[in-house]
This record gives sequence, C-alpha cells and structure tokens, in this order.
Amino acid sequence: MMMYPDYDYYTEDYGGAIVPEEFWKRAAGSASDYLNAVTFGRLENGIPGKYGTKVARCLCEMAEQIWITSLSAAADASGEPAKASESNGAYSVTYRSASEGISAQLHGDTAGLEDLLLHICRKHLSRTGLLYRGV
Repeated sequence: MMMYPDYDYYTEDYGGAIVPEEFWKRAAGSASDYLNAVTFGRLENGIPGKYGTKVARCLCEMAEQIWITSLSAAADASGEPAKASESNGAYSVTYRSASEGISAQLHGDTAGLEDLLLHICRKHLSRTGLLYRGV
C-alpha cells in the first residue's frame, strides 16, 4: 500500500502551510488514491527510492489542491462549518453545509480538480515512467 508523506514532511520539507494538520490524512489520502489510479497501481507496493522525493512533492501539491477545492468547502481549520458569507451592518454570518461541498463536487463546481491533479502528476512524474499506460 502506498504511503503518503506525513504532516512534518509537508510543513518542513515541502514548505506547505495550506492544509491544516487535522485534515492532512484525509487530503493526502485522497491524493494518494488519485496517484495510485494514474500510475496504474505501480506504487501500491511502495515507492521506488529514486522517485521518493518526486512522488512526495507531487502528493503534497495534490493534497493542497484537494483541500482548497473540495475539503475546505465544508469545514474550516477548526472543523467548524466554513463561512459562505459574512456581513458587517447588522452582523450576519452564513455557513456552508457538508451537503454544499458534496453538491459542488457532483454538479461541477470542482469539475476542474481532476484535470488539475493530472497536470500536477505530469509536472512531477512525467519523466519517471510511472504514468506510462503500456505494459
């Protein structure tokens, strides 16, 4: 089973600061699932050592995009519902529901995410052979 970088790698080595720690496993796990699909399972039994850094950086960048595009739509860093809007005069706050995040994914508000993730994979792994569709 492919392992994704831990949060320490994300913040210290990659220099990431977008995905909150409590959501890291979910975002990185989703990125790992996507990478496993586009590499046709080549990384299921582990990441070849010579590609370790490339794969880790790819997963970090994809996890950030997954967080930005879909996971953060339903919750903020504290785990509370994210604000959809906020007014100042006669103060008013509207929160997003989890169903709004799901609806966004199903009805196209996040439709470009898969294209973006594939672009990130190609950027990091195009010369490794991991994305090769042949046998």
